[in-house]
Amino acid sequence: MVNRFQHTKFALLTLHGKEQAIAPVLWEKLNVTIVTTDAYDTDTLGTFIGEIERRLSPIDCAKKKAELACSLTGMPIGLGSEGSFSPGYFGLMTFNEELLACVNTEEQWVVVGRSYQPCAVREQHCQNADELAAFISKTPLNQGLILKAQGHIGKGLVGESAIHGQLYQWFGNTLPWPMTISYDLRAHHCPERRERIAQAAENLAERLLSACPNCDRPGFWPDEVRFGLPCKWCSSPTNAIIERVALCPYCQFQEAFSVAEAFAEPSDCPRCNP
Repeated sequence: MVNRFQHTKFALLTLHGKEQAIAPVLWEKLNVTIVTTDAYDTDTLGTFIGEIERRLSPIDCAKKKAELACSLTGMPIGLGSEGSFSPGYFGLMTFNEELLACVNTEEQWVVVGRSYQPCAVREQHCQNADELAAFISKTPLNQGLILKAQGHIGKGLVGESAIHGQLYQWFGNTLPWPMTISYDLRAHHCPERRERIAQAAENLAERLLSACPNCDRPGFWPDEVRFGLPCKWCSSPTNAIIERVALCPYCQFQEAFSVAEAFAEPSDCPRCNP
């Protein structure tokens, strides 16, 4: 794969230090330098704790940030990062999806890297000091916390001393109960999110290096899957993937990529394992 991005610069709009997760990856994979701007308040597009409603979908929000990065810096290639959280299958666990959009305003293309992984998200309504202390003690290192009590909201509180300092500032020595404490999921206060953003950057780099064989635009990636791999026992079509298909959104060229396995396990066969 030819790296057309060597020695180029990408603009990144961020208020939350996301370049710390993105820049090392894109430098290693693409030899690209990140130029940051904070000249636009991205919180106006929505906040994690709901102070400002998110009106755009996560992918549209990521693209919007990338376009803003270009217009604010005058650079042709911009990056926009957006994260979201949702319940996993059957309501088990919470999953974090991180999207990193790359927009080229001159060549008119968009490529989006993605990471989708389980993520620890905790919140508790504490009735007393013991419950509050227990929650704090189980919080990972450098994970920021949000504290809500009697109409007050404190963000980015890291560690027990920060929590108690905030409470003393609000209420002195007389604490009101109950109060709510939760993880601060903004990227600069959530180490796990920063790992996912770095993964999205890796995926973006791979997609940027994968160009369409027909029109040469980047982002030619086998996102579509087709099922029907034959069963090892009876040769009937199964629920296992038989091939992945890449479709260019610009010229509509498509290419199928068969999986390495010739047959599926009988456990995936509706006939052998009804």
